[in-house]
Amino acid sequence: MEKSRYAEHIYELQDNIRVKIPQKLRTNELVIQHLQKDFDTASNTPKFVDVDGKETYPVTLMCDVYNDRKEAGTRLKLLISANAARIAEGKMFEVGEYRGLKLSIFFDALSKHVKACLDGEKHHYCNLNPETDTGNLIRLDNCINNIQKSIEDLKSSNETMRSELKQMAADVDKPFSKAEELLKAETEIEEVHLQLTKFEMTDDTLQKEVFEHLADMFPQVLEGVSEYMKFSVNGGEDLHVEMNGDVLTICQTYEQNGDLMYDPRIDLKVDYDNQKVIPLSYENSGMGVYQEFDSSELTPEVARDMNDILEFMDGNMLENIESMGYEPVENDIDMDKDIDKNDMSR
Repeated sequence: MEKSRYAEHIYELQDNIRVKIPQKLRTNELVIQHLQKDFDTASNTPKFVDVDGKETYPVTLMCDVYNDRKEAGTRLKLLISANAARIAEGKMFEVGEYRGLKLSIFFDALSKHVKACLDGEKHHYCNLNPETDTGNLIRLDNCINNIQKSIEDLKSSNETMRSELKQMAADVDKPFSKAEELLKAETEIEEVHLQLTKFEMTDDTLQKEVFEHLADMFPQVLEGVSEYMKFSVNGGEDLHVEMNGDVLTICQTYEQNGDLMYDPRIDLKVDYDNQKVIPLSYENSGMGVYQEFDSSELTPEVARDMNDILEFMDGNMLENIESMGYEPVENDIDMDKDIDKNDMSR
């Protein structure tokens, strides 16, 4: 889990280094350019100088130019009042120009305030007071002055991100701090897996249990008295048990369209010295299943498949045969021996 979190952190750093932060830097640089143009435009607008030498920025409202701030503020106040219904609809209403930037007024439904928008390369907003005159011009000047602060903030943010990029570049090359512990844990897990696999491949408990079960059910065949026996039961499939050398075959059969079908057939190698059986093959004709098992090249997967066959025999097939009350077909032991064995042979 720690290695996974470390990997996720590295991926996040790489994404920040290659994509996110460079993209944010480019966006900020572009915004700074636009803001700087607007600020320069507002700062370089010619001022009006009255007879007393007092300087003011002219205000254009509805094509009329006002050099007196009080007159301009009063006219702006009247425009807000006269267009209250239009403003209340949330529509942007252009009223003129101030310091080289277009001036519009509108009602912001979110903040519930009448606002001004100074429009240049970017939009710049500030609240207006419908009850004042010169105070609104002060708000417009403050809005323009805040452009410079926004520029400085973005430049500071870019410097911070560039510094973070350097640190990220260093961090992304740092190796996993617990690499040795992880390697040790993975080695231990692999050893445990090998031990479990080894046990799974060498455990012969089921092989011995099935041998005992078969010896109890078919002693004549297992003890060599008979090579082949056939069993039947009312309403059930025929059961055949045959010993050919050290290979025991047990199968249940039925006919389908004249063909002999196995449901199922299992071949087992009998190890009398160790009193166990080893699955060699399994076939279920109706399901189209056929498996062979090579115990000389045993793998965990093959061992599991062989154990599945033994579990099926011990916990299902043989118990069902016993509970159904199969009886040997005496005449078939001798008379039909060759026929049945030929049917069973491959």
